[in-house]
Amino acid sequence: MVEYVVSLFPGEENVLFVANNEHLKTPRLKDVLLRMKPRATIAGIEHKKRGPVLSILSATDHIRDHEPVIVTYCDFNMGWDYSDFKRTIREKNPDSASVCYRGFHPHLLGPNLYAGVRADDDLNALEVKEKFSFTENKMETWQQAGIFYFRNGALLKKYANEIVERDVTCNGEHFVSLLFNPMIRDGLFSLVYPVRYFCQWGTPEDLEEYNAWMDAAANPRETEAHLASSEADILDYWRLYREQFGNS
Repeated sequence: MVEYVVSLFPGEENVLFVANNEHLKTPRLKDVLLRMKPRATIAGIEHKKRGPVLSILSATDHIRDHEPVIVTYCDFNMGWDYSDFKRTIREKNPDSASVCYRGFHPHLLGPNLYAGVRADDDLNALEVKEKFSFTENKMETWQQAGIFYFRNGALLKKYANEIVERDVTCNGEHFVSLLFNPMIRDGLFSLVYPVRYFCQWGTPEDLEEYNAWMDAAANPRETEAHLASSEADILDYWRLYREQFGNS
């Protein structure tokens, strides 16, 4: 799964893996990470159940103040064009950005809520709320995918420290999404970067369901005959994803 997320950023070698020290005791984990990115830095941290921002702050010695930073979670599947993302960042020159999706995505059929974003027509983020939808139909709200850009490391550290010091949490956790409202409050420009395909892999069940649909999408004619009408849109979603991005 980590290897898949790393593959979303082709050409990047200045990589920092932040991992639980207990996980790093797993045989060969370090070898696997360094095989993916030989020049990567691996920061081992003590396990905390208070969210990813504390993990970031535990590794700040490895984050350079004057260089752009991308923070990414590692439990999702996504179809995008990284070159276009970098080009958009150069052209728009935001202080921060979050990769987001909206519209029909199969995992949104379930009850879970994610980090919702209220944005204007120019895709400027105006407000972000974790575990929230700004619309009754959550498919009409922009949702953060788990990839976040910051103009530089100093900016990331400043607002990460702020939300920890102010104890800004959702369900007791400091999520990266919570950094955005203080930045917007301070007049910083935060961009929504849209992607067409996104899927949660947060649980083993999520991954099993994804694999089953990708298998079905490989043989859509055979599958369609056995589907309920409500499942046809899901099959079509993954069929189109598979045609564009392959069997990730």
